[in-house]
Amino acid sequence: MKPSLSVFPERLYALDALRGLAALAVVFWHWQHFFFLGSVPGPLLREEQPLYSVFSLFYRHGGDAVSLFFSLSGFIFFWLFGQALARRELSGRQFFIDRFSRIYPLHLATFVAVALLQKVYAGYTGHGFVYPFNDLYHGLLNLFLAPAWGFEQGWSFNAPAWSISVEVLLYAAFFLLWRYTPAPLSGSALLALVAIWVFPAQYKISLGVFGFFCGGLAYVGVAWLLRRFSGRWVGAAMALACAAAWWLFAAFGADSPSIKFALLFPLTVAAIAACHRWLEPFARRLAWLGDISYASYLLHFPLQIVAALLADKFFPGRAVFYHPWSLLLFFSVLIVASLLCHLWFERPLQRWLRQRARHAATGLAAAR
Repeated sequence: MKPSLSVFPERLYALDALRGLAALAVVFWHWQHFFFLGSVPGPLLREEQPLYSVFSLFYRHGGDAVSLFFSLSGFIFFWLFGQALARRELSGRQFFIDRFSRIYPLHLATFVAVALLQKVYAGYTGHGFVYPFNDLYHGLLNLFLAPAWGFEQGWSFNAPAWSISVEVLLYAAFFLLWRYTPAPLSGSALLALVAIWVFPAQYKISLGVFGFFCGGLAYVGVAWLLRRFSGRWVGAAMALACAAAWWLFAAFGADSPSIKFALLFPLTVAAIAACHRWLEPFARRLAWLGDISYASYLLHFPLQIVAALLADKFFPGRAVFYHPWSLLLFFSVLIVASLLCHLWFERPLQRWLRQRARHAATGLAAAR
């Protein structure tokens, strides 16, 4: 679908590249998984992790990229779908079918893969790999995309999918606000403020809510500026404001994560979008990382289980994961697998599900 407003081109390659880099940042953050003892963090020599001097930012803060995902999602949803839902140019059926076809097939496939791999891993070691709650109850929660709705007892199965679980709630809240309320922006601001106030209680949901809706409001702000002022000046001003905000945060607010998640990440997304003209020549070369970001995000944990099993069989201990070659090999396999998954699984199945839904809708209309 084309954007409902024309302040941006049809595709923002810079945001695609950012999404891809954020997904890989999470993989760096999860490199520590290889040194867990069951579900307990083991003795990790953090600065001995492979190529640490190059990727230390990702090793230390890669987990924050999940909050960046929420801000990106909010920005993109407000841009692409907000006005279309408000004007009823996009039906609720089409909106949710598009979302289901995008996120559920790969979630289900990786959930099943992790369930089987955890059985194999537990057979060799006597315990699960990192995430312990791999029982029937948590399996049902994962099956219904609800492992992060507050019903869970802990981390389970392909646990990185917790953010996908929260996204489902965000999609529903976003749809209701834009379709059925007279002031969706006010409602979005209220939800964000409530979530910031309760954070870190129910941190999975609250983090998602204020990340998503602050990201959406950042889109509204930058779009307002771009309609009134030169894009060149807006981009320069946003870049300077973003740099200044990060400097102030590093100097005075580094112990306040909610500032980073609710203000700095949305501001960063908005600044990158505003500077898209300058970033596009470089970002186009990295946009494919955004295309495979969902696959790399959901595939990296099952691939870690396979890597841990192979390391335990062929090497004496997990020290192999301190070697740079292990990192390069893992990322090479992950990126190739993600590309193949995107081209041969995600996109074909997404098209098929959407076509089936359209045919079903056409059939129902004809029957009436």
